[in-house]
Amino acid sequence: MSELGIFIDESGIFEANRSQKDNLKDLYIVSFLFHNKSTPIDDDIKAFENFLVQNGFNAQFPIHTMPLIRQQKPYTDLDGDMRRKLFKHLFQFMRKLKLKHKTFVCDKSYCPTKQAIKQRLELYIKQMVTDNHNYFSKFDEIVIYYDTGQNYLTKILHNAFSSNLNNYRFKEDVFQGKYRLLQCADMVCSLELIKQRKQNNEYIKAIDNFFISGSKYNKNYGKAYNELEL
Repeated sequence: MSELGIFIDESGIFEANRSQKDNLKDLYIVSFLFHNKSTPIDDDIKAFENFLVQNGFNAQFPIHTMPLIRQQKPYTDLDGDMRRKLFKHLFQFMRKLKLKHKTFVCDKSYCPTKQAIKQRLELYIKQMVTDNHNYFSKFDEIVIYYDTGQNYLTKILHNAFSSNLNNYRFKEDVFQGKYRLLQCADMVCSLELIKQRKQNNEYIKAIDNFFISGSKYNKNYGKAYNELEL
């Protein structure tokens, strides 16, 4: 039986972010990462775990990319070189497997309420399924992986997928530390946020320091990220 896994993560909150700096757009992002289960990943996951162990980490050490970039917990004791190394290897893992993605981006200045975001996100999922109907229809079953971090988003996902797909189910007991592909979905959120900040000419010191220069970011990540879009 053919199966498609859709791994979902989010960046931001539904309500207006009161802590958001005035010079930055208040964005809400949802990432969708697609894995055709006929493509084996066990060897690639094992290679990634070996890399972690060789660098002094537990094999199941999770990678959450924005805290990694900002040197927040649990990465406060890691220097820039090691944090960049972890980021690079997770990105290469995703790129080698050619994992496709889509991202929903909402500027909350145009969607100031939960209901407005809900409507726009449901329309986005409907359009995503319609535009890629031939792709989704190839699979006997579509399995949704989301850690239910935001209850409101969970309800939206259920409503949107039930209205547009008849062969889906939600995976139970999902959390990021258990699934490396959910960590890749988290990385997609981070890369999309960086993309949006750069397009809007918004400066974030931690991001610029982490990637050293815009040209290096584009060379190592930006171009490949765009090429992986579904």
